[in-house]
Amino acid sequence: SFWSHPLLIPDNRKLFEAEEQDLFKDIQSLPRNAALRKLNDLIKRARLAKVHAYIISSLKKEMPNVFGKESKKKELVNNLGEIYQKIEREHQISPGDFPSLRKMQELLQTQDFSKFQALKPKLLDTVDDMLANDIARLMVMVRQEESLMPSQAVKGGAFDGTMNGPFGHGYGEGAGEGIDDVEWVVGKDKPTYDE
Repeated sequence: SFWSHPLLIPDNRKLFEAEEQDLFKDIQSLPRNAALRKLNDLIKRARLAKVHAYIISSLKKEMPNVFGKESKKKELVNNLGEIYQKIEREHQISPGDFPSLRKMQELLQTQDFSKFQALKPKLLDTVDDMLANDIARLMVMVRQEESLMPSQAVKGGAFDGTMNGPFGHGYGEGAGEGIDDVEWVVGKDKPTYDE
């Protein structure tokens, strides 16, 4: 939090000040990291698309062709967690790449499984190639662009003077050590020098 008064318990002062400075640096670097964030979002969406393809394909395979479609659909939706685990094992996919189980179950209840398409390995190979090669090239390009461009950072307003001020970084250190303490900072050593 941005408490504008002296800390009531100054024990964690350095931690709070370091956290405040880290937050300001993160906010200031938002423009610089925009391209990298977009690239990470693209990667996440591509992985999610692959997982959706595996889920849809698996559901399509399990569906009967003629009789008992509705009961099988209900069974598959209820056992979607097991299908997730099976896909996870077969294709070595991280659990974090899967969509929310509950939300997916809700969405699948209204779908017609007979209209689902079979898995198209060629399309998955294209996505894998994009993730392995194209994304790597884009990462290199983003890094090169960042090194060529002047440093972009948010400036002005609350970001001016974040390293200074009575509640800024370094407050209570050096000559200002113990400034908010109830006791005098040299009080603990006073008996030694009074002798």
